[in-house]
Amino acid sequence: MLKQIAVESLLLETDCPFLAPQTKRGQRNEPSFLSYCMEEFSKIYGLSKEDISRITNLNALRLFGLKELPANGEIAYPIRSSLYLNVTNRCTSQCFFCVTHFTDYVKGHNLRLKQEPTTEEIIRIIPADVTTRYKEVVFCGYGEPTLRLDVIKAVAGHLKKKYNIHIRLTTNGHGNLIHQRNICPELKGLVDTVSVSLNADNPKDYEKTCRPQFGEITFDKVIEFIKDAKQDLPYVQITTVLRPGVSGEKYEGIARELGIDFRARIYNEVG
Repeated sequence: MLKQIAVESLLLETDCPFLAPQTKRGQRNEPSFLSYCMEEFSKIYGLSKEDISRITNLNALRLFGLKELPANGEIAYPIRSSLYLNVTNRCTSQCFFCVTHFTDYVKGHNLRLKQEPTTEEIIRIIPADVTTRYKEVVFCGYGEPTLRLDVIKAVAGHLKKKYNIHIRLTTNGHGNLIHQRNICPELKGLVDTVSVSLNADNPKDYEKTCRPQFGEITFDKVIEFIKDAKQDLPYVQITTVLRPGVSGEKYEGIARELGIDFRARIYNEVG
């Protein structure tokens, strides 16, 4: 049943007074036992206990109006074992299902930036123990990261030189269109994984679904970007949001033809 409920709609409570968690049976229940619920829910949702704690805390604050919610969007935000970097809210697509149309929050983090962070601000906010706390750093926020290509290159260069940590870029694949050149050679040695969001399988449907600012040529240019990325970067995959009426079979076929991997994303499940 829980798997059918978005974690953003979840609250935690203890059953009182005596239906305590399994390891505490026979004792009087108390709020501190919520930690046992968080542990189970983290397994069910595939999130960390810290994620569940943060998300359900935010849910309670919003439902009961306990205090004002954070006004400033986060630059660096953890989900599971990854540290995400939110470098811009601008985007060259306007996908009708995009979470940015509905909320400022992803997995308990406010990502609505009041202003774009500088390279120095991003580097400063990255924790010194990043390699022990996280398996990767991901350029992914409420916009298209390649709009700030110079920031990606500078921050990724710093991370590689100082920490040699895995770097992932999630993108709509418009980077070449944005900069009017093949940007993939510039990412070589800096980015380990490129994840390209491809939410239509032909130019006409892509324009209708994603509403790119570059028009109907965009789909073909995204495919071109994927091919370029495969030439210069270690690992490339496409992802697709499986909306109602959309199956992953066509997209798996596109991935096979391109010689890359495919990952399906759940509709209305972000982060």
